[in-house]
Amino acid sequence: MTIPTNPTPPYPEYTDAVLNAPANYGILEQLFGTWVNVDPKTNINNLGLHTTCMPSPGTNTETIFGIFHFLCENYVEELTFAPVAGGVRNRGGTNEQFNGAVEYRQSIQRASDGVGLHEEVGMYLWVDQMYNHAATEQSVIEDNGYPGIAIGAGANGPNFVPPYAIARSGTIPHGSSVMLTGSFAQDVTGKPPFPTGTDSWTDPFTQPWPAIQVANAPNLPSSPLAISPSMGASALLTPPDGGPAVPLNLDEPPPAWAFDKSLPVTQPDSNLTYFQRIVAHPNYPASVRPDLRLRDAIKDQNISKYTLIQLTTKHDGGPQGGILNTPFVQRFANVTEVTLNMWLETVVEADGTEVLQLQYEQIIFFEFMFGSNGQTTRWPHIQVNTLRKQT
Repeated sequence: MTIPTNPTPPYPEYTDAVLNAPANYGILEQLFGTWVNVDPKTNINNLGLHTTCMPSPGTNTETIFGIFHFLCENYVEELTFAPVAGGVRNRGGTNEQFNGAVEYRQSIQRASDGVGLHEEVGMYLWVDQMYNHAATEQSVIEDNGYPGIAIGAGANGPNFVPPYAIARSGTIPHGSSVMLTGSFAQDVTGKPPFPTGTDSWTDPFTQPWPAIQVANAPNLPSSPLAISPSMGASALLTPPDGGPAVPLNLDEPPPAWAFDKSLPVTQPDSNLTYFQRIVAHPNYPASVRPDLRLRDAIKDQNISKYTLIQLTTKHDGGPQGGILNTPFVQRFANVTEVTLNMWLETVVEADGTEVLQLQYEQIIFFEFMFGSNGQTTRWPHIQVNTLRKQT
């Protein structure tokens, strides 16, 4: 069944029977259950991965800029979704909205030693179940509506059309709370397309990611890369020997300059010096573009179709999501944007059995410190993982 992304006016008439009706969770119903990594010890591509840039010890935001600490770690997680019984009613006069709420809890541990890395709780909301609620004799009398409003007022609208089908609220113990909104594309044939070779590096500078855009998100330069333009990333990189500028080929071994320990002395202001440790990291190429871990996880899988859910805090116009940070986080590692791409994939196993698989890529931007040009540096913090329902 194809689920509409937006309700179409005129809406059904509200009656008190709606209060006892089952909640409508839309596409979110597919998430119910607990999702975990499968065989993470036998295949590194079955592990989650995060990249995180943070202020280095001894630095401050006023005078010592550009020195950062980089982490890129493999992880395992348990991600649980549970429905909230009954529709959650939002009253808007003529318009009534009944949300289908789904609680989630995310718990992430470092793969190497089981140390906790991340805890998060929140809700996903299916927000496009709408009703029309006209004035009745009872409401006019109870709410002192007469003579300002007549029985039947609002029967023909105007109707509010939700700009997005899904919302997500989340809170983490670092001191940030987020509200993302967006939509979905259902039953796309085949597997999600990921780039290869030099396209994995250059495409993010010239086109949106992913190719299907359903959340009206702004085209953020280099967004799937762990290195932003303000960190020195560009589509073409000039090697230290002054040769022709070339892109990184993320399906080949790292270039020699990534391991050149003389660069901090010979070219201290080079963009390559700035981010060479990210390129030289043992998790390369995922340390540079984390979602290549997702690409490689499904490389040999038979995926018949997938649904993309895309949510963001920042839209290209119109109603926005939002982020709240505690004063410390806002001062030293301000979280400014969050985007989530989630793929729900139907995997066809060798025996013909169909299994639902969840892949996600969450891209967060921190802003702290400033570059030599005085502009604020944007630091990507990216999480990716491939999960299946626990049986």
